[in-house]
Amino acid sequence: MKTKHSAAALFTVLLLFGLSVRAQSPGNVKHFDKDGLAFDYPDGWTLEDQSNGDAQQLNLGRADSDAQIRIFVHRGRVDTPEKMAKAKAAFIDPYIASTNNIFTQMGAKAERSPATTQIGGAPAEGVRLRASLDGDPGEAAIYWVTVGNRVAVLTFFGPDAALKKATPAWDTVRNSLSVTPPQPKASPAPKPTPKP
Repeated sequence: MKTKHSAAALFTVLLLFGLSVRAQSPGNVKHFDKDGLAFDYPDGWTLEDQSNGDAQQLNLGRADSDAQIRIFVHRGRVDTPEKMAKAKAAFIDPYIASTNNIFTQMGAKAERSPATTQIGGAPAEGVRLRASLDGDPGEAAIYWVTVGNRVAVLTFFGPDAALKKATPAWDTVRNSLSVTPPQPKASPAPKPTPKP
């Protein structure tokens, strides 16, 4: 009899958890898929594509929110720890320093701490830069990971209150992000030599 009640309680908890997760997830979802980079993002968010020959650069935001999500995926192939170390030195570390400098220019001193998350199912390293601007606390959370042999850098930033409301959108983007390695172009089949 005890097992029957435990199973019913477990089912109730799982049902409530499922409804809670569904209530927190964004409603209608849009899908971005271009040049091997794909991810989902909630309806109501505006996507701005600033990609170039070196990298895919996309910004996501809402007119009614100060929270923003930035996605940067370098087009170069990164398939060894040595290449990842070079990428970190070449553009990840300078990006973190530049973001920190923006806080300084705005009159805030950012506190830096290490952070981790999951991006596309892979563990990602990161840093959190926390600061208070005019008494309004916020942060820039910057994460990087190799996905599909390309380096992806995702940033989630804004005031704390806006970030809290935008967390379901952030989770949708980072959890759905995938990068498909470019496929080699097929060589055309040789044409048969005409007989004389």
